[in-house]
Amino acid sequence: MQYKSVNGVNTNLLSLDIYHFGLATPKKPVVVYVHGGGFAVGDKANNLVNKQNLFFSLGYILVSVNYRLSPASYSTDPYRVMYPTHNNDVADAVKWIYDNIGDYGGNNQKIALLGHSAGAHLVALTGTSNQFLPSRNINLSTLKGVACIDTEGYDVEARCKEKNEVYLNAFGQANTFWFEASPINNLFTATAYPKFFIAKRGNNSRIGYANAFITKLLVTGVSVSEVTANQYDHEGINDAIGAPGEIAITEPLKAFFVQCFR
Repeated sequence: MQYKSVNGVNTNLLSLDIYHFGLATPKKPVVVYVHGGGFAVGDKANNLVNKQNLFFSLGYILVSVNYRLSPASYSTDPYRVMYPTHNNDVADAVKWIYDNIGDYGGNNQKIALLGHSAGAHLVALTGTSNQFLPSRNINLSTLKGVACIDTEGYDVEARCKEKNEVYLNAFGQANTFWFEASPINNLFTATAYPKFFIAKRGNNSRIGYANAFITKLLVTGVSVSEVTANQYDHEGINDAIGAPGEIAITEPLKAFFVQCFR
């Protein structure tokens, strides 16, 4: 399903897939999944079977979203796809879902986001920044939850200052947007935010980015659930979601979404 059209852009990059139950009554909660891939690769069809089975077992609709991608190789082309294009695409997809999911048996008052890696950054910023959903007439608090699976992208500014090429490729070599693109810099006590779930793993530096974001969420008054899953590598933690018999990440994530959709 195409959620918007842009001249010269492959329609698959601006599309989403809806895994639903038909015109169910009552209308079902909706989990929107945003894939990872360093902002440069990946597709909405990847790593979905276990997630679909998990969310169907809970009675939830799953929507998987594509977005435009930065160059697969490091680039300094000022006209390449980079911030805020990925984020605007995800926000437009969420807006389309909000406006249309009722036609597929979904409840637009029960929408939560799930993202892995780059997708975790994208859902974190979608759930915190006033630039994206509010400009599309959707309050941040309309989202019931945001689940972020293994990213360092909570502090884009720090990663870019460290000359990380994945982030420079996606957010620009100049520091024009680094601060505003960092979810950690978009939390204010006067704003109502959705609940957050943070799954973290890796070395001390990687976990440190997640812990700093968790601390900022808590200081801001946001409800946070967290899990550390160092038994998995970066891809494995995503593959584990909904895998038969898996409990380390699946069970805490299930509990989070059940709480979100009460």
